[in-house]
Amino acid sequence: PCARDTGVVLMRSHVVAPSRRLDPEAARRVEEIAADYPDFSVTFDAQCFLQSGHFAGTDEVRARAFLAAANDPSINVLWFARGGYGSCRILDAVVGELSPQAENKTYIGYSDTGYFLSALAARGVGQAVHGPMVADVMREGGHVAVRRVLDFLGGDEHALEPSLKDVPAA
Repeated sequence: PCARDTGVVLMRSHVVAPSRRLDPEAARRVEEIAADYPDFSVTFDAQCFLQSGHFAGTDEVRARAFLAAANDPSINVLWFARGGYGSCRILDAVVGELSPQAENKTYIGYSDTGYFLSALAARGVGQAVHGPMVADVMREGGHVAVRRVLDFLGGDEHALEPSLKDVPAA
């Protein structure tokens, strides 16, 4: 049976913005696309839409949002909203506060969120995935990038970059 028919969601993805604010239209578009994936739930932290300068909230607010999601055992995937150097500003505040629940997640992003991905990978925390972010949905053809993430999370090997087919990855 379909996950939505039974009320059971197999994969819970949560979007956080460790850097810049997310346009609410991007969230709406991703939610629309995710509706085609009945085994997935994509939620957006309210912090994604805050604004403090050009950041999605203060450093403290962004760090708390990341930690709450990373340490939440009901969340399987942390999907970064978008890039920006704000992520490096909060990295030191979060890495020491990660609980064992953070180790069982997939973290998806690129650009400046590579700071997070590298730090998590270096500590053996979760699966760091260099892939499209939520804000990419606003680019021309961005819906394809979002579907690629959701396909990847569903185990579709066609979602991987073709040049990586024979490259070992962990």
